[in-house]
Amino acid sequence: MITKKDFCAKQDHSCLGWVCPRETVRKFCNETLAFGFASLVVNPDQVAYCRSVMEGRAGIGAVIGFPQGMNTTNIKIAEGLEAIENGATDLDVVTNFSLLFDGRDGLLLGEYRAFVNSMRDKKPDVVIKIIVYQPYGQNPSLNAGQTRRVSECVAESGADFIKICCDLEAVQTVVAGRVQIKHSGCAGLPEALEAIEKGCTRIGHEFAPIWLREAPEDFWGRSPAE
Repeated sequence: MITKKDFCAKQDHSCLGWVCPRETVRKFCNETLAFGFASLVVNPDQVAYCRSVMEGRAGIGAVIGFPQGMNTTNIKIAEGLEAIENGATDLDVVTNFSLLFDGRDGLLLGEYRAFVNSMRDKKPDVVIKIIVYQPYGQNPSLNAGQTRRVSECVAESGADFIKICCDLEAVQTVVAGRVQIKHSGCAGLPEALEAIEKGCTRIGHEFAPIWLREAPEDFWGRSPAE
């Protein structure tokens, strides 16, 4: 059973609302530090402010091409480079799903590699996570073939993580340890623990502080199924 400290060290706290005033961002910064989360993921305009608050005590993630992923490759690269310049240690970049649905896998892999290589040239230790789910409900879900193809592209890209919200077993079958897996969208603490037990090394969510505060004192002695 994972300890509370180790669980917190695998969390990417998230402040990605449509409106994120400074008071809200500061609250999320404080929660990230108080709980010992791995990072706080924010919109690019908040990266520099988070750096001024957290002063290197936790990672700062920036979403790139968020939420649709349909920026051009050059725009994604420019956005990522600026985020690094402003203090980002992690970059979560959204897949261009039009390329995937069109079957243009070569162009999709080319975009991934161009982004990864440009970021590594700027900051060799930057943590790059490629988002392979559509975060808003109007978009169609990926079928099994699309999940396999996009997972293979991420595994070949040089990125550190593939970020998913479902189909964990299907993704694991393809990436087979070539990249780490970040899970987003867990419904609660038991589900997040189960994802970790199944091999995910990061969990992305805004509700982790609520889960942790509401968990009974003896929770960390239980198995996820209890």
